[in-house]
Amino acid sequence: MPSLRRYGRALSGSQHVGDALAARARRRSKSEISDISAKTIRILLFCLLHKCWVGLTGPTLSEAAARQKMIGLTPNSRETLLLRAVEEFSFADIALILDRAKTEVEQLFEIALHEMPYSNGTRVLIVEDDPMVAMDMSACLSDMGCEVIGVARTAAQAIELAATSPPRLIIASLILADKSSGLTATQHITRNRPDIDVVFVTPYPEQLLTGTDKEPVFIIEKPYVDEQVRSAVSQALILSGS
Repeated sequence: MPSLRRYGRALSGSQHVGDALAARARRRSKSEISDISAKTIRILLFCLLHKCWVGLTGPTLSEAAARQKMIGLTPNSRETLLLRAVEEFSFADIALILDRAKTEVEQLFEIALHEMPYSNGTRVLIVEDDPMVAMDMSACLSDMGCEVIGVARTAAQAIELAATSPPRLIIASLILADKSSGLTATQHITRNRPDIDVVFVTPYPEQLLTGTDKEPVFIIEKPYVDEQVRSAVSQALILSGS
């Protein structure tokens, strides 16, 4: 369920909608598992979540920011990017999930990479206690066109930096140098600034994917590759309209 929630949130741009999609897929799997017995349970669940997403209508749809922000993007390109770069499915598995040919999803992945928005001047605060990780993250973000305004090693430093030089995006680790919480810091910073997007990078993603309380929308797992960072950041910017 944690990875299913992560995909649903990134797809919809909403914790509420994403977790609801994951729960609906889990319920449907109980009745459909006999029909897709040759597939792994993980592929089955992602197949069902995709069907739920495609069929999403009514008031809930208006809550999913993604649908209004995706105009102009190639259909299924975002799904392919998230399934490949973040969830690390093979192209063969993605073809099963999206009900497309393998060659088509391979093409969709390349299209998605080209459709990533160039983050021209997007101000980013990195909240990370490992200097090597922070340096690598800074280089990756700079290559995307972002402006890294600072690196904070503790929650207190993050809050202070955000107050003096407000970011547009925060890349945060969960546990910081003094054992303070990156989650606490980002919640404090965004309390009155809902326009600030947050991407969490952590070796413990399941701790942020419990389906309870307020949790992040965009989460990638350490160790990561640059493609995962670029994918998560691009989706956050697409959904926010930046």
